[in-house]
Amino acid sequence: MTINWQFSGVLLASLTMGLVACSGNSAKETAAPVTLLNKAATAESQSGCGNDAAYTIEGKHYQVLPSAAGYAENGTAAWYGAEYQGTETAGCEVFDMYGYSAAHRTLPLPSFARVKNQQNGKQIIVRINDRGPFDSGDLIQLSFAAANALGIKARTGAPVEVAAIPPDQLPAEARSAMQPSNKAVAKAAEPEDKSKPYYVIAGTWPDRNTSLDMFVRLTAAGLAKTEMATAQQNGQEMYQVRVGPLYSQDQIDNVKDILESNGLANFKVVAR
Repeated sequence: MTINWQFSGVLLASLTMGLVACSGNSAKETAAPVTLLNKAATAESQSGCGNDAAYTIEGKHYQVLPSAAGYAENGTAAWYGAEYQGTETAGCEVFDMYGYSAAHRTLPLPSFARVKNQQNGKQIIVRINDRGPFDSGDLIQLSFAAANALGIKARTGAPVEVAAIPPDQLPAEARSAMQPSNKAVAKAAEPEDKSKPYYVIAGTWPDRNTSLDMFVRLTAAGLAKTEMATAQQNGQEMYQVRVGPLYSQDQIDNVKDILESNGLANFKVVAR
């Protein structure tokens, strides 16, 4: 029997925006200091990776800025996490979801930016070492740790201010103590084949609240691609929590490792 699962976008949007509202509305903007992490940034020259003057992704053209100097823009932020842990960034570094890093479509790699959450005034300095986001209209895509530090729970659409910081204007502690998240990797990552997406199914329940609890649990664990789908089965509405779409064995293995480390062994991988 084939069950047609439908992504519950409105439901999840309401949930995630509610989480953001709960996490940050009480903060005062004037009292929010800039937070630094010991892996956020280091003053160094541009990388040879990811700095082509122009590039094209899915038919859309992008122009890389020759310099980050003077860059400032308001927009929204997304975040990514466990699905990409340990994979190569466009800047030829290894993605670390626990470091303060981010992806940006046009800033030079690496560069450094102050990101401010416009909903609660929290701000941090991140190292731009990746390209994206390309599957949403967000301005910047933060690492799991960076989003968490800013109080951002929604996977996309969080209002932020992004302002580039020249290396010589980084705080003294950043220049002296902060190192890039990982060493450069020798082999470039192979392009993803998006013609056959996979999903890791965490569970299916008839109870909506049980499914919402699982959704929140997986999102809090850094699985940014967690989503909920609904379908009618034998006349009853069922709720499925899944992680995806995933396009490589590495992404699937990362999700499985996170689930197992959180005591969730009863999952299955399916192709759509």
